[in-house]
Amino acid sequence: MSQLNLSQVLKQDHFQLLSRLRGAKKIADPDKQAKVIEKIQSDIDKSVELRAKKLQNVPDIHYPEQLPVSQKHQEIKQAISEHQVVIIAGETGSGKTTQIPKMCLELGRGIEGQIGHTQPRRLAARSVASRLCEE
Repeated sequence: MSQLNLSQVLKQDHFQLLSRLRGAKKIADPDKQAKVIEKIQSDIDKSVELRAKKLQNVPDIHYPEQLPVSQKHQEIKQAISEHQVVIIAGETGSGKTTQIPKMCLELGRGIEGQIGHTQPRRLAARSVASRLCEE
């Protein structure tokens, strides 16, 4: 069985595809193994294509100068890229809610995976989502 390339798949698909490939190696019948591998290759191709589409659709990212978080965006991006957990504290209205997801997108977090954002109330979550779409 030739090695299939998983380096360009979405992170959310990587583990499952790798597991399926390992399982395919255990199939004794060469014809059945070939069919399973063909299906896995098709799923790899779909994941790679979706990743490429996401990469093409990344919008131009702009940070409003008046927001304190925007002024520190290089430092924040560096912290996000270097650490698994980052806690950012700032005043209300400093741009944490709207600018941090854009920084994550700029770092490629929305390409291979998803950027999650939580709010304590449904109305607040919808408002934030609408605002991020506008920006």
